[in-house]
Amino acid sequence: MQKEKKQNPIAVLFSFAGEAKGRMSLSVFLAVIGEIFGMAPFFAVAVLAGRLYAGTATRREAALLSGTAAVCMALRAILCWRSSLRSHGVAFTILKNIRRAVADKMRRVPMGVMLETPTGYFKTLMVDNVGKLEDSIAHVVPEAPSQIVAPVFCIVLMFAMDWRMGLASFVTFPISILFMMGMMRGYREKMNRYLRAGNEMNASLVEYVSGIQVIKAFGRTGASYGKYSDSVNFFHDSTLDWWRQCWFWMAGVKAVLPSTLLGTLPVGAYLYMNGDITLPVLITCVIVSLGFIAPMMKFAFGTEQLTVIAANLRPIQEFLAIPEQKRPEKPVTLSGSTFSFENVSFAYDEKEVLHKVSFETVPGAMTAIVGPSGSGKSTIAKLMAGFWDATSGTVRYGGKDIREIPPDQLMSEVSYVAQDNFLFDMSIRENIRLGNKNATDAEVEEAAKAANCHDFIMNLEHGYDTLAGDAGDRLSGGERQRITIARAMLKKASVVILDEATAYADPESESLIQQAISKLVKGKTLVVVAHRLSTIRSAAQILVVKDGEIVGRGTQEELLQDCPLYETMWNEHIGAADRIEEGVKQYA
Repeated sequence: MQKEKKQNPIAVLFSFAGEAKGRMSLSVFLAVIGEIFGMAPFFAVAVLAGRLYAGTATRREAALLSGTAAVCMALRAILCWRSSLRSHGVAFTILKNIRRAVADKMRRVPMGVMLETPTGYFKTLMVDNVGKLEDSIAHVVPEAPSQIVAPVFCIVLMFAMDWRMGLASFVTFPISILFMMGMMRGYREKMNRYLRAGNEMNASLVEYVSGIQVIKAFGRTGASYGKYSDSVNFFHDSTLDWWRQCWFWMAGVKAVLPSTLLGTLPVGAYLYMNGDITLPVLITCVIVSLGFIAPMMKFAFGTEQLTVIAANLRPIQEFLAIPEQKRPEKPVTLSGSTFSFENVSFAYDEKEVLHKVSFETVPGAMTAIVGPSGSGKSTIAKLMAGFWDATSGTVRYGGKDIREIPPDQLMSEVSYVAQDNFLFDMSIRENIRLGNKNATDAEVEEAAKAANCHDFIMNLEHGYDTLAGDAGDRLSGGERQRITIARAMLKKASVVILDEATAYADPESESLIQQAISKLVKGKTLVVVAHRLSTIRSAAQILVVKDGEIVGRGTQEELLQDCPLYETMWNEHIGAADRIEEGVKQYA
């Protein structure tokens, strides 16, 4: 099997540069010139020391050399400042474009990918992984070339003055390389583990905060909530493991590598005493060797950021590489509002959950889908809404393969109401208006009245202007559901798909929701995924699904006679209702 070609992480980063493409070059140039100016004071000191020793220095010359050093340092600061400003501008442009690319990808991947992926994953992807790239782009990219150009210039100068002093300045390199080899042993694996641990902790933190009500209700503390506690411990252990790997070796490199005097002083003294070099050359080589090590060390430690960049880019690239749903942009002509499945099979990853399913909805009437938990009912509804593409077979709407229908056109035809529909933290009025952005306030309130939610909305503190809260958490499950039905009514779609829309409702809310649904679906094709069989008794067609296959179809009366599974489910449903009623009577 051919190995996948590794991409250069810097090249991947700058593929997102967009309008900032090319602007980093000037930042690199300014940083390089700045570092060259930064080396000037070392030469000025060397020249002044030589003149002072020889007794030829004058006050004017000393002032000139000192002034030159000060001006060069000031120029270095200005150039590095301008370089940093430009590189940060490029960095933020790249981060913006990466986040936009991820957000745009979210719209184009199958909706099922979004539904099946934990929220914490996307928080980690867009906030943490992208945020960790800033320093690398703003500092490492422009500074790495500058940190190597100036030292190379100094090294060439030293070898030009005396090759023996040039070699002497590298006496600490062999030992430092050994320390660096020790530091890099297992470094990448440990760092990847550290980054993965951080991502897992962020994901479990989002889940922990979202589920805090359940955790408190059942007396589960942060320490006892296993998943969150384990992720925190994993992050703690991974962080220590990574830093323990680096601490000793890094300290060794920082201590040994700058100690160039261990080579230049004894070698320089020996050469000077033998008359092989002059004092100005000796002083210059000693001072310059002290000056080029610091930027070289920055360059060496900066290169490790390539691993950090690659590790943080990897999950972003993996998400951006997810196959997209290919849909046309030009609207097509549809004939009717009927869905038909033709030998449709579907697999999550490699596990097939639907097997050659075929049926057709009844135009202008209710088609109900029932079956045991995990049988594939909701998967059928999601395939209708275009959340996934069938693995094999064809899903048609209005006579067209839904893969040939633009997403906006399909969504204008279909209202999909799930059991856990989302409300944004904005006014209830605007949450309902999402069904039709051009709806007037009067139309919004009319839809709310039809969905039996006008009364409870008016009892809220600010009425229709009340904020729904995070994911609608200021409202009960039944209230949220009725608002989503009002939103669906405002949409005026030809087909309404209700995916267990009353699953979380209490009996009173269920009754109100059923009344709202009856108004919602007048004259429309209705598809209902239901677990409460009493709500679909009047359906024109009931499909009974078991283990991804349709094992029965017909009306209520026909299935009670011909489908043993439906008969069993119906008897269990009636029996459960009777037991609840009996329990209520006993309690009363």
